[in-house]
Amino acid sequence: MRTTHALTLFFLSFASAAAAPLTISGRISDPSGAVLAGAQAVLLRPSGSVASVATSDGSGVYTLANLSPGDYWLTARSEGFAEATPERIALRDAPLERPLQLRLNAVETQLTVTETGVLAPIDEISKASDQISALQMRERAEFSIPEALRQTPGVRVQQLGGPGSLTRIHMRGGRAFDTSILIDGFRFRDVSAPQGDATGFLGDLLVLNSERVEVLRGSGSSLYGTNAIGGVANLVTDQGGGPLHGEMSLEGGGLGYFRGVTRMAGGLADNRFLYSAGVTHLNVMRGLDGDDRTRNTGAQGSAQYRLTPATTLGGRIFATGSYTGLNVTPAALFTAIVPSSGIVAAIPSVTFTPQLNDPDSSRHSRFFAGLLTVTRQLAPGSSLRGYYHGFTTSRDNRDGPLGAGFQPPFANNNLFDGRIDTGGARGDFSLGGTRQLSLGYEFERERFDNRSREENPAGGVNARTRISQASHALFAQQQMRLLADRLQISFSGRMQRFGLGQPTFAGGSPAYTGIALTTPPNAYTGDVAVSYFVPSTGTKLRSHFGNAYRAPTLYERFGTSFYGGFFSPYGDPRLAPERSLSVDAGLDQYFAGSKVRVSGTYFYTRLRQVIAFDFSGVIVPGTDPYGRFGGYRNTGGGLSRGVELSIEANPRRGTRLSASYTYTNADERASTLLNGSVRSIRVSDHMATFTATHAVTKRLDVSFDLFAASSYLYPFFLNGSRPFSFAGPVKADVSASYTVPFLETRRLQFFARVDNLLNRTYYEDGFRNPKTWAIGGLRVLF
Repeated sequence: MRTTHALTLFFLSFASAAAAPLTISGRISDPSGAVLAGAQAVLLRPSGSVASVATSDGSGVYTLANLSPGDYWLTARSEGFAEATPERIALRDAPLERPLQLRLNAVETQLTVTETGVLAPIDEISKASDQISALQMRERAEFSIPEALRQTPGVRVQQLGGPGSLTRIHMRGGRAFDTSILIDGFRFRDVSAPQGDATGFLGDLLVLNSERVEVLRGSGSSLYGTNAIGGVANLVTDQGGGPLHGEMSLEGGGLGYFRGVTRMAGGLADNRFLYSAGVTHLNVMRGLDGDDRTRNTGAQGSAQYRLTPATTLGGRIFATGSYTGLNVTPAALFTAIVPSSGIVAAIPSVTFTPQLNDPDSSRHSRFFAGLLTVTRQLAPGSSLRGYYHGFTTSRDNRDGPLGAGFQPPFANNNLFDGRIDTGGARGDFSLGGTRQLSLGYEFERERFDNRSREENPAGGVNARTRISQASHALFAQQQMRLLADRLQISFSGRMQRFGLGQPTFAGGSPAYTGIALTTPPNAYTGDVAVSYFVPSTGTKLRSHFGNAYRAPTLYERFGTSFYGGFFSPYGDPRLAPERSLSVDAGLDQYFAGSKVRVSGTYFYTRLRQVIAFDFSGVIVPGTDPYGRFGGYRNTGGGLSRGVELSIEANPRRGTRLSASYTYTNADERASTLLNGSVRSIRVSDHMATFTATHAVTKRLDVSFDLFAASSYLYPFFLNGSRPFSFAGPVKADVSASYTVPFLETRRLQFFARVDNLLNRTYYEDGFRNPKTWAIGGLRVLF
């Protein structure tokens, strides 16, 4: 019956499109009831895209015009106030009038789209989630997206050195590749990486033109496919709208750091055309050891045009090109006097050697992500969207004979190119107002191209491996709002089928030539989330259960390593996908008229089967069909469970406080370490964060943030894979800005940031991170 209802809505869509355009109007006021001029009323579609923007006049009146019938979310924004509580709007066959009132110091009721793929207030979401807004990133003078995530409960950010270094994001005790990175809901992953994730490009993700970053903690594979085992981080691009606004900034400081940013956004033709664009250039001329140079140039933009009140075309680009000087990888000191068994204390220059300068080692990388969409509003509450997303990556790792430790005898480079083309369609159908059905199909093709070269005068190497894979996916989701919206239930499922192309090999190892190919099995994932809100006490109870998977990457199946003129096969074409189960349950409690929010979550994740890189002797060269000494194989997984606690408070206007504590107990089912330890590597049992932002005066703002983690294990090779215990990082940062208004709508802002205020020396996987360093800058806001 519901399916028939959805199809009926589809065939009625064209009649709906022909209806006369509608309007929503009203007056925007501050908490005292006084009218606000220059505030923005924003109307959003269920997909999260902006339907219309209007600016209030001198009387506080706004008008959103040329609208088609449908379901929307309406809110209002103005600097110096908390956003108005989002209101669900059912626009049918008559104009609506809706007054909007901004708030002073309530905890914001943010709209989010990542958790279900459909826009909803974060208070109605049944999954553990957080947001970092562009304003918060600007207040903390953040220039890196991963660094902005460091304060999120359950999230561990590892930066292996100074700015531009390799960066990892771990969620809930998972591995780095268990975190899925999205841009506007589309997968950002490097198909040529060993685990097909985004880790190789996280250090290149600069704060530029993102409106916010949404974080989903827990399984997300039923919506976002592979890699979404531990959680999802979604960068949401600013869609623009309203009068022309933006910023121009210059900043510089320690480590030879310099950065420039230009960004603007607005709307044309009565906001039928919305746009935003930003460009940035980062140049670190010295870095940590005086020779850790890095450069990064990036651009990010969005545009959408409303062809008719019911049809919208949209597009988005995000691209960077970067250069990073690399160092010799840290290693155990073979001369160190250590116990014959057990865990080794990680002491720099005593038991291990931190990174050393490597003057001829570097990484040149770039990526381009482009999105095209067409959205058609069907009968009220329903829509169809078609899309194409193209994503290309390139990493060129270069090295030569210079530098300490083991170095290649001749200059060489390994070039990894990847491309993912994704096309699909999604329909969202309202079933009676309190139920929504989403159906979709997605086609994805990924291509892997690896070239290895060595400049040996006696006869160099020029090898190449090319592979492609395609997949078809069907997904469905139903959401229900019951008991006067107090009970929220969501079901979702996804089926993905793979097809592997014939790989080609030239000039290198013949290990995989002529073998019979095995297509990975179909992937089936599901998800159930439930929440219940108790209005009398301001309490929300929630629970989320789901399974997830990670398909074996093309490198894990066919990858080889090249060093000193020799190739070593690592891949196994027979690999099966990784699979996991996860569940979490928690509550959100509001106090003091929504000025305080306290959250607690228990999480449990079980990796049932994983793909491990193994040199323990399980893979025997004489019996392995590919002649491997070690490499990738399927093995038993692991277990991660723990508790996330957080509090957010806005005690007075201009003051925001937040703190969190995370306990994680993560173990492996089978040890790959010499002493048999099953404790998961790179996982700190205890993590804590604290952030405070305060408006000292009308012009002066100060922000402080602290991250602290307990010790963790990381293995070095020392007569086998020995676990080394590293002290966890304790990192405090402080920033301040002073704003001077000039002309009528422009402001001049002076800002500064001190990084690692406590001047602590800490190591991530043996890589030393910078001690105290600072930047200062000037920003023009218009």
